[in-house]
Order: sequence, then structure tokens, then C-alpha cells
Amino acid sequence: MKTTLITLLTVLTVTMTFGQITTTKVAPKTDQSENTPYDSTENFLGKNVYKYIGQEFYLNGKAESLRKYGYDGFCLDYSKDIRALSNTYKPIMPENESYIKYDLGGGKTQYDIIVGKYFKVLEIFKHPKAAESEYLYAKKFYLKLQEKISGDILYYEYDSEFQFSFPFIVNGFFEKQKQMVVGKEFVFADKLVESSTDIETGKVITTKTGQKWKCVDFTIEEKYYNLSLIIQNSLGEKTDISHESVFGKWSKGRAYTAKESDNYRKKFGSENFDKILQGKTKIGMTKEMCRLSWGEPKSINETITSGKKSEQWVYSENYLYFDNGILTAIQ
Repeated sequence: MKTTLITLLTVLTVTMTFGQITTTKVAPKTDQSENTPYDSTENFLGKNVYKYIGQEFYLNGKAESLRKYGYDGFCLDYSKDIRALSNTYKPIMPENESYIKYDLGGGKTQYDIIVGKYFKVLEIFKHPKAAESEYLYAKKFYLKLQEKISGDILYYEYDSEFQFSFPFIVNGFFEKQKQMVVGKEFVFADKLVESSTDIETGKVITTKTGQKWKCVDFTIEEKYYNLSLIIQNSLGEKTDISHESVFGKWSKGRAYTAKESDNYRKKFGSENFDKILQGKTKIGMTKEMCRLSWGEPKSINETITSGKKSEQWVYSENYLYFDNGILTAIQ
């Protein structure tokens, strides 16, 4: 009897000890988008696509050689096959009648009919197959648009990862950039203005390191249809410079306001600042100077020894070496 009681107590103790395990329900990952309103500082918003609601889009043009291919991604119903001819907005009609009969060959909207139109963004929808495949569809959305003049309702397939496939210019972005640059004086890195030609005469402009340019207009140039600054030098010569090449994520060099340029020239000395504008480095430069000249390195390797901190800055084809913040070697 005593043995039985001890066994029963042991079982109860074990049961009570291991009976405290619980489970907690974890909510699935949700899309994170900023709740702040669109501030017109960016044209392409990536994953923050919902900020476009209520904005007005302008459909930008294409280089002449690309116009025959029309525009991709415009459809009448995003829940159906957007490549189907019957679901394409203002489609390019294929020459082969069998393609029309069997509803094949769609997905391309006529260039001349839609270029230069204005659209209002009414709503944003996730891709219908977003839940099926995160890799293929979760980063795609459909923008419900209304064409300003005709009132047509259509949808545009938006990929949040591919900026260069986005064919629109947001009206608010254009107006804000225009206000920011027109009438201002700039000094550009040499590589941004070298080989420039006068937009009125077609003649090559002789540029000089550190010269000042006044932005006289902000527009879309009609060769490659890039957003561009129209800049003028002291001789009255005008050229265009791509907004993306100056202010974009992958810009080829920096632009400085006249005030910034004057301040850097005083801070670094004219010789050093000219080197920066030329995209060059030299022994004795500081890390700040090198960043302005070559941009951010791909990686930085640090070595700390007694009384000295050494760094190796790694670029695509070159290396910079610093001791206590001063450039000591270039490879």
C-alpha cells in the first residue's frame, strides 16, 4: 500500500511538472509600409507603393527606337491574365489574325495613344497570387488608375523592385524638384559635364573644373526622355544634365550648390577640392575628401595597433589606405 501511494504521488508530480507547456499563436508577417504621406522627394517609392494613392502620374515618353514596342503592364482587369489581348488596355493589334482569334499576343499598349497622358491613382491592390509565391508575386502590385481626360479606368502592374521599369513621373515630384533647382547655381563633378554640347547650337562646350552653372529650367529632354536640368554657364552656353546622374542612387558624381562649393574650397583648399571634382585622390587627403571624390567604399577593413588605427577601403578596382584618418597609400 505504501509503495502504491509513493508511485501515485510520483506520477502526479511528473504530470504537474510537465503540464505547464503552452503554445502561443504568432501572427503571419504583414506588409510594412510607412504611414507618412507622400512628400514628393522620390519618384519611385519601391515597397511604399501605398503612398501613391491620390497622386497624379504623367506617362513619360520613350526613345524613338523603342516606341514600336509600346508599353507593358496596362490592363483592364488585374484579376485576369494581363497578357491576354482582350484584357490589354488599348492593345497593339497583331498582324496575324489567328492571334486575335485565340486572344494571343496581348500585353502591349499602343505608344501614341497613351504617351503623355495624366492618370490619377485611385487604389492599390496586391498581386492576386501574392500568397502563393513570395518570390514571384509578393513584390508586385496593381495600381488602379483613371485617365484624366477620358475617365478610363485601368490597372498598371507595378514591381516594387525595378525602378527602371516604372514609366511614370509623379507630378508632385516633378514640381518639387523644379522648385529646388531652377534659379540655383551649381558646381558639378567633371564627369557629369564633360563632353557636353550646347543644346541650341550642338557645339561642344569647353568645360573647366569648378566652373559654376545656373539651372535655368527643369524639363524632360526629348531624346532619351530623361528628367533633366538645363544649365547655363557664364558665356551663355546651355546644356542638359540628367537629374538621375546628379541626384540619383547610382549617380556618377556629385553636384554642389555654389555655397557648398565655396565652403569646401575654403575647408580643403582649392587644389584639393579641384582633385575631388576631377574624381581623383592624393596622399595626405582626409577620409572626408576621399568619400567626396570616390564615394563610399564597398567595404572597410580596420587594423588597430598601439597608437595607430589603419584602414583599407575597398573599391571595385582600387584600394585606399589610411593611418589615423589620413590617406597614406593608393593601390
